[in-house]
Amino acid sequence: MKERAEPRTSYVLHRGAYDARQDPVERLTPEALPVFDKNLPRNRLGLAQWLTATEHPLTARVVVNRYWQMIFGQGLVRTPEDFGSQGQLPTHPELLDWLAADFIETEWDVKRLLKQMVSSYTYRQSSRITGELLRQDPENRLLARGSRYRMPAEMIRDNALMTSGLLVSRIGGAPVKPYEVGVSFKPSKVDEGDGLYRRSLYTYWKRTGPAPVMMALDASKRDVCSVKRETTATPLQAFVFMNDPQFVEAARHLGALVQERFGRDPGDGGLKYLFRILTGRHVLPAELEVLRQLYQDQQQYFSADEGRVTAFLSVGSNSPEKDEISTELAALTVVASGLLSHDECIMKR
Repeated sequence: MKERAEPRTSYVLHRGAYDARQDPVERLTPEALPVFDKNLPRNRLGLAQWLTATEHPLTARVVVNRYWQMIFGQGLVRTPEDFGSQGQLPTHPELLDWLAADFIETEWDVKRLLKQMVSSYTYRQSSRITGELLRQDPENRLLARGSRYRMPAEMIRDNALMTSGLLVSRIGGAPVKPYEVGVSFKPSKVDEGDGLYRRSLYTYWKRTGPAPVMMALDASKRDVCSVKRETTATPLQAFVFMNDPQFVEAARHLGALVQERFGRDPGDGGLKYLFRILTGRHVLPAELEVLRQLYQDQQQYFSADEGRVTAFLSVGSNSPEKDEISTELAALTVVASGLLSHDECIMKR
């Protein structure tokens, strides 16, 4: 990774052919951007200093736009992969300029920038939409309402682990191998213990063998650069929520939490509590009726065959004790599993 004592000469290659060298090229920057300072070394350090120079018009804007996109779902420039003449113009150019200038003046303080964005009135708006707003601004380019978008794959998994009480919140450490890597295109041995429940940030990932669960939820591959993920809604995603060991295990722990609080057969109180902790609001009467019916149907299903209960509740590494296995827990697990894939559990509003 060190610089060579004598830089290798690079050439323009005719039609990209490695053996068809033409004119040599120097280490310079595009003429459309600020001139490369003669006092800077012509290496990667000099390039980094040039990119982060106060007068550089692009770097801070790109960074600010990426973080805005992360917080609001869409950037001020909605083509983050293209800030050039063929990309879209910013919806709020003066805001982008001000944020970029302020970011530089505060010494590129990312934590401050994010706090500034999430504490703004724009971010704290309700995402409810009226017919008039939908007619005037269907894509919310004017930022007249709060953003609404599905959480990224990593956040969906972390949310399931957090609400169930399984998440290991320790910061730092080596990569870990949760259930996903065991069934990937190039499978690896799965961890035991805490390694299964670390944040998705720490998941071991082979560039050419990504975790199938993360890919189903629209995570990006690592073999190409991606500055904006596509968001899809497919039956396969619902299949993941209901069958992946990580989500089934999280749902079972949610069911156990409800039983600890409301007893073995929790009734409506337990269903209301479960809905509340997963969606952040109180359940409506019509919704409660659906949950009640689902719980009762699943009780009947599991009561018909005790083997189903044991097999279902044994999914995952952290299995319940024998005296904890019951048709009520299995039914609650199914209800929790359904709620984990509910729109209000995976959408950011």
